[in-house]
Amino acid sequence: MQKGGWITRLGVAAALISLTGCQVLKPNFAELYRQNTPGATAAGVVNTAPPVVVVPGLLGSRLVDDGSGREIWPGSLLNVALGTYKTLAVPLPDFPSRGTPGLRPAGVTESEFGRDFYGELINTLVDYGGYERVEPGTAFVAGGKRRVYVFDFDWRQDNVATVKEFDAFIRAIQADYNNPRLRVDVIAHSMGGLMARYYLRFGTEDVLNDNRLRVTWAGAPMINKMILLGTPNLGSVSAIEGFIRGQSVGLRRIPPEVVATIPSTYQLFPHRIVNWLYDTRGVHVDQDQFDVNTWRTYEWNVFAPKVKARVIADRGEAYYGALIRQFEIYAERARRFSWALTVCPNYDATLGGCPGVVEPPLKLVVFGGNCSLTPARWVLEEDPSGTPEVRFSPGGIRNPHPDIDYQRLMYDPGDGTVTKPSLLARDALSPNTPRHAFSYFPLAYSFLLCEAHATLTSNAHFQANLLDVLLTQALPWELHKDHAWQHGTAP
Repeated sequence: MQKGGWITRLGVAAALISLTGCQVLKPNFAELYRQNTPGATAAGVVNTAPPVVVVPGLLGSRLVDDGSGREIWPGSLLNVALGTYKTLAVPLPDFPSRGTPGLRPAGVTESEFGRDFYGELINTLVDYGGYERVEPGTAFVAGGKRRVYVFDFDWRQDNVATVKEFDAFIRAIQADYNNPRLRVDVIAHSMGGLMARYYLRFGTEDVLNDNRLRVTWAGAPMINKMILLGTPNLGSVSAIEGFIRGQSVGLRRIPPEVVATIPSTYQLFPHRIVNWLYDTRGVHVDQDQFDVNTWRTYEWNVFAPKVKARVIADRGEAYYGALIRQFEIYAERARRFSWALTVCPNYDATLGGCPGVVEPPLKLVVFGGNCSLTPARWVLEEDPSGTPEVRFSPGGIRNPHPDIDYQRLMYDPGDGTVTKPSLLARDALSPNTPRHAFSYFPLAYSFLLCEAHATLTSNAHFQANLLDVLLTQALPWELHKDHAWQHGTAP
């Protein structure tokens, strides 16, 4: 505030005084979801809702050393603050791991160091939704409470590999209920939503070995409702920043050469229909983020001279060569993964398009943030030697063009990590812009919140609307074509 602005300060003080005693309105869960319905069970809950499966996102599951049981992720506070997490590197196929521990999931990160991740979400389902948290393998007793299961997984792995574990998890739940036709409600956060969407479209089939990408809806008979929270449905440029600079954790960064070994991180790259790179004049630079030659040209990640020298010094030339080969494989699979999630179900390669509209067996409910400036595009600027450098913020541009609003160019509304367009699988911000022909996204409805990506799960308004979707909103016929499966009347 400028010197002499005492009148303004007085006005602010008066406004604050006038607000004293006012409460920030929050949902009253106890009243909204109190169990006073006739016909309730002895536990006070009418058991009409399917079981819920909570799916965390990237970094959302704890990882422990399979041999010693020591927690590798997130580990101690010191690790989070100062660690580089080199042990998170995924061993390369057909290359000696040199003692790198095998890691396995060991539960989701509910809260850590005073910060909530999934704990409040689970507690809300239990305390107010009438759910009981159980593990697969616990037989359901008729008249029992609704159930919530939590699916933990090794978030480093290729999402298609995770899909197979997800399918086995759901089948174990069906065994608990002794009902092979049981559907589950899925609440998937962030990258977990991409995995869940792949499962919905293809089941456990790996379709990434070629470009046919024929949608079968093989997972649809297993799903009742699919609710996505903060899912980057068209990817995130922040994933590319993590590859170039290293993934930020605490006060340090996971080195680029470690990030390059993690298949799932490639699958977070922005979709090819998204214009993600511009020059300082505001002109789109068409570079294929899934082409290894792009990374080689700009000397990003393992192609950066410093990173290359570090890898060779630590692991040798043979390992570096294997890392480059795997980079190319992971990037190409990520390209196909992103297309697999958005290509229309009746895509015909011979026609080069989609001959007609196809109704999906299930539409998606989407929650996410839209109040924070969120990285959407990066800018390339030549340094004094003529070498193009990526600028990750408007303040990093050394010679800005006077006619360009770089904040508007580089940011979109979102949750700080996922933009609103990516959340809604749109390549443009304006809802009046027609959806891209190759962005098929069967959206039922969306809820937009003023919340950051990392705290979406603990947002009370998300939780209240989530319970409403799960418990009080019947699934309209037009949102679920194969309705007979849910009620066990299908042949």
